Amino acid sequence: MEFSDVIACRRSIRKYRAARVPQAKLRRLYKALQTAPSGANRQDYTFIFVTDPDKRHRIATEACHQEFVDQAPVIMVACCGRDGAFDAAIAVDHLVLAATNEGLGTCWVGWFERDVVRRILDIPADKEVPILVPIGFPDESPKARERKPISELIRLDSYAGRAR
Repeated sequence: MEFSDVIACRRSIRKYRAARVPQAKLRRLYKALQTAPSGANRQDYTFIFVTDPDKRHRIATEACHQEFVDQAPVIMVACCGRDGAFDAAIAVDHLVLAATNEGLGTCWVGWFERDVVRRILDIPADKEVPILVPIGFPDESPKARERKPISELIRLDSYAGRAR
């Protein structure tokens, strides 16, 4: 898929098929995380791919309180140092786009009980848990949502400078 097509067709998926994600696809997602840029190349993050059905169910019901998270065969949980959330977000965006390219669906989940996830996955107290992402084959095809015009989003040379 052309990169611009990957960006254009990425959607937040909230319905997943029960099909297992092949290891070859997961390895390509791992590579996307590994190759993402980070400040001074610190890579101060770790990504937990949760495939255990019991742990996934507990994360979905006890921490996220969102049923769709339980449908995904994989939940990726980002962990980072205290100042690593920005770099982790860059890496996660690489993962989301790579997943789209692989025919997989994802959804950024930022609202969840972090301490519950930390307990379920034995994440050390000195690590932040900024984001989690369910991953699986989509069982829906949401339409693109309307976006603001570029003229409202982009400025040239100053805040007052409008893009043409």
